[in-house]
Amino acid sequence: MSEEKKYINFDLAKGYPAGDKIQYECVNCGDILLSIPMNSMACKCRNIIVDVDAGRVTVKDGNKFRTYIVE
Repeated sequence: MSEEKKYINFDLAKGYPAGDKIQYECVNCGDILLSIPMNSMACKCRNIIVDVDAGRVTVKDGNKFRTYIVE
């Protein structure tokens, strides 16, 4: 049984969505990142960076960023 991606829209003014089933996708390099990883991580091209210590998500090009819920 494969996981189905349900892409979501969100209000950036309220921050990036995060949760156990929410993942971030870099359209530029194709990497997938957990929204709540155990350790800080970044996609290959460094468009998306999840800094666990600072509790921050940084996205360089929002047009190359998508987020979805895995169902």
